[in-house]
Amino acid sequence: MTEKRKPKKRVNANGEGTIYQCMSETSKHFKKWIGQVTIGTNPDTGNPKRKSVYGKSRPEVKEKMRELQLEYSKGIDLQAQYTFGEWITTWMEDYKKMDVRLTTWENYSISVETHIIPTLGHIQLRELKTNDIQRLYNKMRREKKAAATIRRNHQIIHGCLEQAVNNKLISWNPAKSTKLPKLDARKIRALTPEEMDRFLEVLNEDRWGAAFLLSLGAGVREGELLGLRWQDVDMENATIMINQALARTKSKGLIFDKPKTEESVRLIPLPADIFEAIKKHRVREIQKNLAMGKQLKEKDLVFCTYKGTPIGPRNYQRKFSKMKEKAKIPEDVNLHALRHTYATRLLEEGADLRSVQELLGHADISTTQIYTHVSPDMKRKAVDKLNGLLTKSNAAGNATLVTGTEKT
Repeated sequence: MTEKRKPKKRVNANGEGTIYQCMSETSKHFKKWIGQVTIGTNPDTGNPKRKSVYGKSRPEVKEKMRELQLEYSKGIDLQAQYTFGEWITTWMEDYKKMDVRLTTWENYSISVETHIIPTLGHIQLRELKTNDIQRLYNKMRREKKAAATIRRNHQIIHGCLEQAVNNKLISWNPAKSTKLPKLDARKIRALTPEEMDRFLEVLNEDRWGAAFLLSLGAGVREGELLGLRWQDVDMENATIMINQALARTKSKGLIFDKPKTEESVRLIPLPADIFEAIKKHRVREIQKNLAMGKQLKEKDLVFCTYKGTPIGPRNYQRKFSKMKEKAKIPEDVNLHALRHTYATRLLEEGADLRSVQELLGHADISTTQIYTHVSPDMKRKAVDKLNGLLTKSNAAGNATLVTGTEKT
């Protein structure tokens, strides 16, 4: 009976590690090539720690060992054993949670649980490739997900992997080389002057009229409006200061949170008509509180329920739908259109884009360019400036159209 020959290990020169072919028929790596690289020392025993790589050929394994040694030389923690799902969960809890608003974090969590982990969560963090991430984006596109949704998922994945690079868990960010779809063209509807007139008539008849008038005449976001306090209203200078916003969260219900961005904390001058409506609304609130045996306090909300509690965003949206229907405004106009109308009217009256950006609280002026709607009136005013420029007077005093001549 012949004795089975044991696989002979080959030790490379210059500490490159060990490479051998597994010949054990009971091993799942039978006939595969195996390489071992020293990646540190066990602090308890002092023995070297080794990491194995596998491949179908010796050159393949040698290349993997070379990459492993290069990462080790850069200080990458080769002993960390994270799947991508484990790492992104850690990143969400330990890094992102304290960096964004609760509502933003909850929206990120939905993306992670719905799209990212089901597709990429099982892959080892160090083995995650650009192609894996790209396939996720392509899959979402085939499922008719909006380009903005795909880009939001990319923002999460990219940020998560960038932190992994900073933590020396991986040597580079594979999300950097992915290709993203172009953003879909955004068509946000503004009220026409006729629709705005009908809406203003309806506002005069309702106790919530001042709230919608402020949305229309100051361009505040829904949460900013519902989080506004009397201490934020300067009754002498006719301005409001946006310092907080009301938001509905999954875990805590209604909360007051910081505004959307740093630029969202802003001072907004009020038009005279809007300020008069706010003053009248304040008088009504004082009278209401007196009837209830209370005094109006500066920390009280400007717009609230009869009991003084915050108005839920859904209730505010329902109220807008009723008032919109009463004013015979089409269904395609949503609540955000009031803010969009504010920007459109400012531009129609000649306001510069930078001022509009600051009034709206946009961090990036490109966002303002998306929100601003070029109305037919603005187009007409623009082309009317050409009147008289395309004609010249002839000797007889008659206007003649200037035309080009073809070169021969």
